[in-house]
Amino acid sequence: MSLLPSDLPATEWGFHDYDREVVARAWARAEVIPGNDDELWRKDECGAWIHRLDYGRRSSSFGWEVFDPSLGRGDGGISAIRPLQWQNYLDAMAAGTQSRMTADGLRNVRRLL
Repeated sequence: MSLLPSDLPATEWGFHDYDREVVARAWARAEVIPGNDDELWRKDECGAWIHRLDYGRRSSSFGWEVFDPSLGRGDGGISAIRPLQWQNYLDAMAAGTQSRMTADGLRNVRRLL
């Protein structure tokens, strides 16, 4: 039995299982933070920590997803993708939220915009 997006819990909505090359390209666009192993730790464009091995893991504070702002519009494609911490990904998909996940030292916290 296949689940429709409306049948999925909010934390499962929207996840796309991209192939390794696309995931690697998105990871390469994350911000490298000096003093950290850039193969494992980076920040998304909102300043939230993401962990390379937590791709697709919404149970992790450092989980992240590939965000494609051109999805459904046909413009941008692979050149438009970027990594977002999973809560920032959901916020971007909802497009109406007034907060973002961002780093506070070594942890992620939600801040109002």
